[in-house]
Amino acid sequence: MTHADLVKIAGRWLRNTAGCSVVLEELCAATGNGENPDAIGWYCASTLLVECKVSRSDFLADRKKRFRAQPELGLGAYRYFMAPKGLLRVDELPERWGLLEVAGRRVHVAAGYRPRSYGCGEWAFPERYTIGEFQMLLSAMQRIKVRVGAAEFHSMLHQRLMRPVVDPRAARESQAAAWDVFSDSPQEASDASN
Repeated sequence: MTHADLVKIAGRWLRNTAGCSVVLEELCAATGNGENPDAIGWYCASTLLVECKVSRSDFLADRKKRFRAQPELGLGAYRYFMAPKGLLRVDELPERWGLLEVAGRRVHVAAGYRPRSYGCGEWAFPERYTIGEFQMLLSAMQRIKVRVGAAEFHSMLHQRLMRPVVDPRAARESQAAAWDVFSDSPQEASDASN
């Protein structure tokens, strides 16, 4: 299994299992702290970071990074290492880090926060470098703007994304009222003819 394979699996896990609405894989961005995660996803107001490791030496070298030694400088409210099953042990993980083990196409949460569950405070990193997370999102948006063109990007933002959201209940009430008008009319016509 290659690093690229694990990154794809991490992105899929963040989108499908964790339910992240936005997922970035191997985005190189100027985050201010020097961290460029293999995969990061946004779920509601939280971020989930996944670092993929295919060798023990890569895992051990990761500890020397400044944002690992000082967790408040790192990205991700929840942080995981993803590795082939058996490569890493739970007891050697940094404090509050989870472990995602991969066997084939299956991902098992060996340790850490289980997405979409309650009682996750013990795994969270409330003190983190949130500015870097915003910088990653802005970098991704800027790349979309360059790729599709400024005019199309602004059109997407202002005409499509910024439309007022219609409450489906109001739409149903409006439709029901319209049907009531039609259903009353035949009755009134019948009453008038008698």
